[in-house]
Amino acid sequence: MKRLMNLTTVYIVAGIIAIGFLFIFPMIETLKARAQGVSYYTNNIENYHINSYPIEGEYTVDIDMNNLENNQGKVLFDDGENQVYVSKVIAQTEGGYELFFSPSATYRTGGATEVSGVAYSYSNNRLLNEFKADAKASYNDETIELKPSSFTPDEFSFYMEPQGDLSSEVQEEVIEVAVSNLYINYWTKK
Repeated sequence: MKRLMNLTTVYIVAGIIAIGFLFIFPMIETLKARAQGVSYYTNNIENYHINSYPIEGEYTVDIDMNNLENNQGKVLFDDGENQVYVSKVIAQTEGGYELFFSPSATYRTGGATEVSGVAYSYSNNRLLNEFKADAKASYNDETIELKPSSFTPDEFSFYMEPQGDLSSEVQEEVIEVAVSNLYINYWTKK
């Protein structure tokens, strides 16, 4: 009877350890991804599949040109799971502005989703990324096309060139920035 009790205890402990491994390792991986952002997936391409799809529509956010710091955290895109926020707006010395957007990814065990201005894909075991988003700024029936500026896995930006008299007028106003051609990137465990 005592031997049967010891054997049962061994099985119970082994079962608890096995279940622990099933849950703990995926949780640790998800925590690493949350800490490192999408860079975690772009740096581990041998372990993840990536699929990118365009998102229909144009998304707008009002940018206060009079107080650039007030724009941080404004929402450009929100589908209930993924968001894109204004991370900063910087006045350039030559008179233009750079507008930075930061995606907020949704992390799950085994992968993540992220909406961004950048589409990711694989080719020949290499990660490819391409700036896809377009943007324009509107002010008093004037439209200024914004140029893609830079991107990382966790941020993308546009540059608004100086536009003569319009540049000095815009400094005191709120402009509407519209971004289209956003992409949703799905990272899934291989």
